Amino acid sequence: MSSDKTQAPSAAAYTNQVYPPNTPGYPQAQPAGFANYIVQPVPVTTITTVRTKPKSYLVPAIIVTLFCCLPLGIVGIVYSVDSSSKFDRGDDAGAASSARSARSWTIAGLVCGIVIICVNVVLRLVLFSTYYSDYDY
Repeated sequence: MSSDKTQAPSAAAYTNQVYPPNTPGYPQAQPAGFANYIVQPVPVTTITTVRTKPKSYLVPAIIVTLFCCLPLGIVGIVYSVDSSSKFDRGDDAGAASSARSARSWTIAGLVCGIVIICVNVVLRLVLFSTYYSDYDY
């Protein structure tokens, strides 16, 4: 069995080698074909867009739904949630439009609920007074 050992290259083979510039422990000569370049920083323009989220009227719509007028309050809730989701998608104009619709439906439900409550109170008072007016105390 013969053993083949590879020999390391001699020191003469390393004398013509090119080293990267400014590497510690190596010659600092600039290799041929390389040039020094000064790179200027490029100005960066940053555009910041300020977006304001429109008021969604979710809480008033829920209160109107619970205490005043259920159908109109539910429509207000639907438009309120739609306004929030449109703003999250980046549709600012659509979010503002849905917020206005939510406000309108919520106000309509509030007015309708107040009218229904007032009519109910008046009818109860009229019926109560006519029912008990027949009796003498």
